[in-house]
Amino acid sequence: MPPHTQTPSTLPQTGADAPRTLFCCLATPDYYRRPLFSEREVFCGPDCPTVETGDGFASLNTPAGEFDLPSIVARLPAHQRPELIVVKADATRRNLARGLDRLPGTKVLLVGDTHHFAAPLRTLLAYGAMEGFDAVVLDHTRQHAHAFLEAGFDCVYWIPAVDYALRRRDIPASPDRPLTFVGQVGAFHPWRRHVLDRLVAAGLPLTAMRAPPETAADLYAASQVTLNVSLNGDLNLRVFEALGAGGFLLTDALSEEAGLERCFTPGRHLATYRSPDELVELARHYLDHPAEAMAIRRAGQAHLLEFHSPQVKCAQFFAAVFDDRVDPALEVRGERRGLSALPAQGVRFRRRLAAYEALQRLQLTASRLTVHATGEDGFAADLRLMARDLPRVVFAAPAVAPAVAPDEAADPVPLPLPPPPDRVRAEAVTLLPWPDTAETDRRMAGLPGASVLCPTVSARDHAAASAHLAGWGFVPAEPGSSGPGSSGVGGILFQCADAVRYAVRSLSDPELAAGLAPELRRARLAALEPMLRTADQMIGAARLAARFGETALAERFLLRAVGLDRQRPDALAGLARLCAAGGRPLEASIYLGEAQRAARLADAPDPAPDLDAAALAAGHPGLERYHALFRQAAAPSIGRPRRILVVTNLFPPQEFGGYGRKLWEFSAELIRRGHAVKVLTADVPELTRPGMAGTEDIETQVDRSLALYGYWKDGRAFAHEDPAHCVALIRANIHRVLETARHFRADACLVGNLDLLGTEFLDPLTRQMGVPVLHCLGNQHPGYTPEAAPRSPLYRAGPASGWVAERLAAGGYGLPATVIYPGARVDYFHRAVMPATDRLRIAFASLLVNYKGPQTLVNALGILHREDIDFDCTFAGEAPDADLAARCRDFVERQGMAGKVRFTGFLDRRGLSDLFARCNVLVFPSVFQEPFGISQVEAMAAGLTVIGSGTGGSGEVLRDGVDGLLFKAEDHVALADRLRSLVKDRAAWLRMAMSGRDRARDFTVARSVDRIEAVFDELAAQRG
Repeated sequence: MPPHTQTPSTLPQTGADAPRTLFCCLATPDYYRRPLFSEREVFCGPDCPTVETGDGFASLNTPAGEFDLPSIVARLPAHQRPELIVVKADATRRNLARGLDRLPGTKVLLVGDTHHFAAPLRTLLAYGAMEGFDAVVLDHTRQHAHAFLEAGFDCVYWIPAVDYALRRRDIPASPDRPLTFVGQVGAFHPWRRHVLDRLVAAGLPLTAMRAPPETAADLYAASQVTLNVSLNGDLNLRVFEALGAGGFLLTDALSEEAGLERCFTPGRHLATYRSPDELVELARHYLDHPAEAMAIRRAGQAHLLEFHSPQVKCAQFFAAVFDDRVDPALEVRGERRGLSALPAQGVRFRRRLAAYEALQRLQLTASRLTVHATGEDGFAADLRLMARDLPRVVFAAPAVAPAVAPDEAADPVPLPLPPPPDRVRAEAVTLLPWPDTAETDRRMAGLPGASVLCPTVSARDHAAASAHLAGWGFVPAEPGSSGPGSSGVGGILFQCADAVRYAVRSLSDPELAAGLAPELRRARLAALEPMLRTADQMIGAARLAARFGETALAERFLLRAVGLDRQRPDALAGLARLCAAGGRPLEASIYLGEAQRAARLADAPDPAPDLDAAALAAGHPGLERYHALFRQAAAPSIGRPRRILVVTNLFPPQEFGGYGRKLWEFSAELIRRGHAVKVLTADVPELTRPGMAGTEDIETQVDRSLALYGYWKDGRAFAHEDPAHCVALIRANIHRVLETARHFRADACLVGNLDLLGTEFLDPLTRQMGVPVLHCLGNQHPGYTPEAAPRSPLYRAGPASGWVAERLAAGGYGLPATVIYPGARVDYFHRAVMPATDRLRIAFASLLVNYKGPQTLVNALGILHREDIDFDCTFAGEAPDADLAARCRDFVERQGMAGKVRFTGFLDRRGLSDLFARCNVLVFPSVFQEPFGISQVEAMAAGLTVIGSGTGGSGEVLRDGVDGLLFKAEDHVALADRLRSLVKDRAAWLRMAMSGRDRARDFTVARSVDRIEAVFDELAAQRG
C-alpha cells in the first residue's frame, strides 16, 4: 500500500495516563528514546544497569539468556508494578524472560532480529508459544509476519521502527561530507562489506565508521549521501534514523514483503539501488546533482516527521495492542503463505521453516543464490513461496554431473566451492530427494555449490541422511534438535567440510564417474585448490591427482602442502620424485635433502630410500651451496686445539631463558672443531626441560658441582636470605673453578652467565693462573661493578651485541670487548621452501612475562580479529608470570579468538623447529632493552618474516622493510598495522622473508665460534 494512505500524526497521543510499563530490552537504556511507551516505565535487560530513583527504579539488570521475570517485578514498588510488559527478544537468545503467565497485565512480544543467527524464526516462534503473549509486534522484519500467523498467533502486528529514537537535525545548506556509512562492518555483515568494497574500488569518496547515536545523527545531516546496506533484506532502523536527522538516504531496495515502499516512496523520500553496480551509478549521480538530492532529503525528513514520528509509533502500538486497530498500510494479516503449524502438519511446517532459514543464512554471503530444486512432495513449491522475500535467491532445475567438460564461463561450477569468510560471490544450493539414495547420489555427483538441503522427517531419518552425506564429505551446518527453535528433525542444511573426500567419491565411483570427460575431471581436481586449508588435505588431493595422471596438479598441491608445513617428509619426498621424473635433478636433490632432514629431526625413517640425492645432481654448484648450509664442523682457521673450561650458572637440559643454550651450542661446536672442553656449572634439577634434543651429546664433559646462592621466581633472580650462607657458597664456587682449571690444565676459559654464582674467580683465574678468559655477556650487567671489573689483559668481555657493548662503555666499565653474537643454528632451522603467505600464521617464542611483550601481541590480535583478518597464532614459551598468562588467555576467550590462538608452554629446539615450519611470521614484541634476541634469527632462517620492537641489541638483527619490520615497543596498534601490511602486499612480504633468510647466515653458531677462537688466539699471544 503506498505511503500516502498512512494515518498522519493526528493520532491520539499517550501521556501520564498510559499504562505502567516494563520494557525488557536488548540494548542499554540510552539507546532508546525516553519515554518509549509510557512516562511510567521501567527498563530491564542484560545490558541495563540497576538504577534507583527516589521512589523506585529507572532500570534493572537481568541475567543474560533465560531468567524469571516475576522475581524481577517483585523488586519493584507497588506504584511501578507493570500493567503492560513488552519483551524485545531475538535469535541471540540473550533476553528470554520467562514466567509471564504468573504476572498480570498485557504481554507483548516485540520481535527483534529474525533475519540472521541460528534458527532465528524457530527460536522466536518457540519462545512466543511457551510464554503465551497477548500480541506479537514486528518492528523491522515484516517479511516474517506470515510465520507467526501460520504458527497460530492471533494478534500479529507490524509497526516499523516502533522503538527507534528520533534525533532530528536541521538540514545544512551545503553538507561537508560526500558519502558516509555509519554502522557495523564485521563478521556478521559480509554482504555489507562486499557492497562497501565495491564503492571504494570504484573510486568513490566513501567514509565508513561506527559512532554513538547522537554523533551518527550529526553525520547523517552533514553528509551529501548517507548509505544504507541492510544486513539481510530487512527494513532496519538506520532508514528511520537517517531520514529523521535530515540525511539523504541511498538504501538497498527490499522485497515487497519487507515493507520499505509501504513507508516511503523511492525517488521522493529516499533513493534505492538493486545491485552494487547500480549503487555506484546512483552515488555518482547524486554527488554530481546535489540539488536533486537536497529536494529528496527535505521531503524524506518531512514525511518521516508527519507519518513516522515517535508519537505516531507509540499511538500505533497502543491502537494495535489494546484496540486491534491497524493502519491499512501496516496490515499483515493477509500475509499467510499457505503453510500451517497445526499438529497434523507441524513437521511439514518446521521442515520448510528450517529450509527457509538455511536459504536466509546462505544469502548472507551470496551475491546470487541459486536453489536447484524440483517440486517433489510440494516441498520445493512451498520453499519457493516462502523465499520470495529473499531478494538474491532464485530457483532453477537440479544440476547433474555433465558427461562433457563445461564451458569455462558456464554455471554451475564443477565442484563445491564454499566462499572464504571474507568473500561474497554467486552461490548455489541443491535440494536433495531424500530418502531416494540413488537420486540423491546422482545429484551429489553434479553439485554446483557447497551446500545441500536434505529435508528429513524424524531424528532417525536425519541420522541416516547425516551418515550418508558424511560419505560425500558433507556435515550438518546446524546441530540437531534441542532447545527453543528446534525443528525436532535436526538441521536441514548440509555443507561441504571435506573437499578431498567429495572429489574422491565423485571421481572414483565407477557408476557416478562414468562418462566424465578428462577435462571435467581436471577441472574438478583444480577446483579443489581454494577449498583446501590443511597440509593433510593438500597431500590427499595430490595423491588423487596423481592417480589420474595429473602430475602438474599433484605438484601444485604438494607445493601448497609444504608451504603450510615445511616439516612434512612425505610431501617433500613426493616433490622430489615428481622433479626427478620431470628432468629437474637440482630441485629433486634439494627436495629430497629437505625430506631427509625433516625425517631426521622427527626421528622418522627415510621417506625416500629409493632416491639418492647426491646422484641426482652430482657436482652441481647449487647443490653444493645447499649442503654447505648444514655443515656444522670446520677446522679452526688459526692456532692449535685448546683445552677450554666453560663456566656458567645453568647448562641444558637445565635451562631458564636462552643463556645456557648459547653456551651449549658454543661448547658443542668447539668440540666438533677438535678442542677439549670441560663444562663446570650448577645442578638445578627443577629447571630440567624435557626433550632438549642434543644436549646429552656432551653430558660426559659436564660437571654440575657448583652451587647457586639463590633461585628464580616469576622470571627474576633472588638471593638466599642468609648473607653468610651466600658468601660461603661464593667462596666454595671460587675454589671449585680454580681447582677444576688446574686439574683440567685449561689454557682458555669461556664464561657464560654468572647470576647467583659469583664473579670473584675471574681475577685469580687470569692474574694468578694466566688463563685467558672470554666472558660472554648476555646483558649489560656482567655481575660486578665497574670498580670491581677484571683488569687483567687476559680478560676479554664478549657482549652479545653492539648495543650491550655500548651500554658497558656508558656504564664506565672500560673493558676491552669483542662482540660475540649468541649464534643461531641455521643448519637446524633453515628451510629451502618458503612458507605460504595465504594468511597470517604467527608465532611468539619467548617467556610469557611482561617485559617480553606478549600482552602487546594479544591486543594487536584483537584488532585483527575485529577487522576479520584471517590469522592463527601460537604462543610458545614458559609462563613464570601465571597472572599475565591467565589474563592473556582470558582476553583471547572473551574476544572470541580461542579457535585462533593457542598456548603451548615450553618448546625445546625440536618443538620450536616444528612450530616455525608451520608459521610465516614471528612477532618479537619485547618491551625491555633486549641484549640480542636469538629467536629472531632462528625464525628468519626458517623463512619467517620477523616483526620486532627493535629494542636494545635486537634492533641489530632486522633492517626495517628489508628483511623484517619494526614497530614501537608496547604500541599494539602499530603492531597490528605491520601485520596488516603483510596481507596487503604479499609480494613485499615474500621479498622480506627471503632477504631475512639470507640475513640469518650472518649470525650462525659457526661464525660466533670463529670469533671465540680468534679471541683466544689473541689472548694467548698476549700471555706469551
